[in-house]
Amino acid sequence: MKAVPVFLHCEGQFDIDWKMYVAGRDGVIYTFRNGQQMDQIIQIESKPIGFLRLEKTLLIAGMDNIIQSFYMKGKKNFAVTMPSEVLAITKMNTHKTTKAQSNYLVALKNGEIRMYNDKHLICKITTDDLVTGMLFGVFGREEGCLVINHKSGGL
Repeated sequence: MKAVPVFLHCEGQFDIDWKMYVAGRDGVIYTFRNGQQMDQIIQIESKPIGFLRLEKTLLIAGMDNIIQSFYMKGKKNFAVTMPSEVLAITKMNTHKTTKAQSNYLVALKNGEIRMYNDKHLICKITTDDLVTGMLFGVFGREEGCLVINHKSGGL
């Protein structure tokens, strides 16, 4: 691997079979399987600033304000252009009684937090301060909590 790693995603069991996706500063996503680098690479147009895996796709937020989705084999699925600079991205898993949905949240520099299902915008939340990080998950007894860290230091 020629580039400096920025984001990692690992799956599988170390003793049996595992895969690791590595996003580098050069805008390339490298794939490793059981310690060996595979020939399959994913090239994006800009440097990555966010990296997620949703079910059978990889989501990469780039510095060019575009969120790109790729299948695991490297084929491009879709791209969504954001109206402002992307600050943070996180996965949002909701488990309903009938089926589970896998959405993602994107924090933008204009103060919006957008929720998407694939390339479809579901809703927007406006904040007063810039978001530096966010995480969706379980907090105590609550199953669906969104924790947002603002630039001012507030939660």
